[in-house]
Amino acid sequence: MGICTSQNEAEKIENSEQDYQKLDYNRVSTYQKLENIANNIAAQQQIDTIFSSLIQRMIASRQTHILKMLEKMDSKKKQQFMTKLERIDFEFIDSVQKNINVIQLFHHCYKKNQPDEFSCNVIQSINSQEQNLDLIKKHKVGIVFLCGGRSSRLYDKLLSDIGLPSKKCVVQIMMERLKKVIMIASENQEIVDYPIAIVLSDQNSEKFQMYLKGRRDFGFQSITFIFEKSLPVIDIKGQVVFEQENQAFMTPEGTGSIFLQLNSFINKFPNMEYIHFLGLDNLAGLPLDPQMLHLICQQKGDALCKVIETNSILDDRIFYSAKQFQTYKEQDKGVEESSQNLAQMCLNDLYLSVSFLNTLKQNHEKALRLNQRYHTIKRGNNIQFEKHIQDIIEVTDLTILHQTEDYALLIDDPRKAVIQLSNAHKRILKLEGTQEKDLVEITPQMSYCRREDLKKIENATYPLII
Repeated sequence: MGICTSQNEAEKIENSEQDYQKLDYNRVSTYQKLENIANNIAAQQQIDTIFSSLIQRMIASRQTHILKMLEKMDSKKKQQFMTKLERIDFEFIDSVQKNINVIQLFHHCYKKNQPDEFSCNVIQSINSQEQNLDLIKKHKVGIVFLCGGRSSRLYDKLLSDIGLPSKKCVVQIMMERLKKVIMIASENQEIVDYPIAIVLSDQNSEKFQMYLKGRRDFGFQSITFIFEKSLPVIDIKGQVVFEQENQAFMTPEGTGSIFLQLNSFINKFPNMEYIHFLGLDNLAGLPLDPQMLHLICQQKGDALCKVIETNSILDDRIFYSAKQFQTYKEQDKGVEESSQNLAQMCLNDLYLSVSFLNTLKQNHEKALRLNQRYHTIKRGNNIQFEKHIQDIIEVTDLTILHQTEDYALLIDDPRKAVIQLSNAHKRILKLEGTQEKDLVEITPQMSYCRREDLKKIENATYPLII
């Protein structure tokens, strides 16, 4: 009897949280000890020993608070709970707890012995009225819509009525704009298999695909879907946060994670020379903007990114100050040297050359797979991690920044974004002296008209739809 009591007491000590923290992972014997602990926990909680390795991963990444949740569940829920947890990258969580700001294994994978400051050439373009419709007509430019968020701050912001006079949702507007510019470029010929991809997440993929199916994909024959994987949200202690009793809080990894997944999309359209990556959170964004296509093609740039001037943090997206860029003067009148005092934010409105992407994959595929460049987003006590697609401009040879005043950021307040879009359309129509409540909307069918082709409106009544 005495021996048995002694063994049981030893077993309890071995399974205590204090002993988990004392484990030395530099010793081989630790891993046998960890396996024994995991097997004991599985037996105590009456769950299948197949989850032993998962329990070991949780202990090693200091997520033992999750194991305590098992005590409140019945056996069936325990099995379901553990199955869901297998999707969580606990090793990632363990690595980020040591550096909670930005994990820096990105830039040096490509350009060794260079500082983290941008070392590529960056030029700042001014407005140009010249257009390139030929790239669209010959299907030499594809588009990737960036829709992988979870609408955490503004629920269903892309698929619901946000207050536009037309009552259209953002996805409908963007797809109709895309359809219109393709029809203009192809001189109203039937739209064939155009290179279109949409980035989705676990949180919204089913809803998006059902919406597009209900709209018959807006007449497009083939749409490629690219899926972001999800990462757990942690609190300030580094512990995984749970939305519900047994549901971990997961968020999309971010658009900077999709470069390797682009391979099949690029291979499907070998004629493609450029790809436009467009986030739908800017209501003023123009898919396949012919003026931007002219600029990147004329300058033979690896990338073109739209930026706005701002002195405040408008969003979680990455901010760049112009003084970080090494710039050079171009003889072309359409390009001027970047101002050192300009504070800029890169919009999710990015054009990349396919040759640059192919070279990147060919020479640095391993670095892309090892890319651990994450940006932290802190909301209250919670922290989430994202890869930003704009980071790619750090490794280009030539990036063009195009500053725009036409933006309407759909972040927290849809009403504000609708007013910003209305004001942009008023500037185009030269409607002065109107009030903010007097909404103006230029429909997708008119979005690509030259400003001189839009007649001045006399005696307008509001809301006004052009």
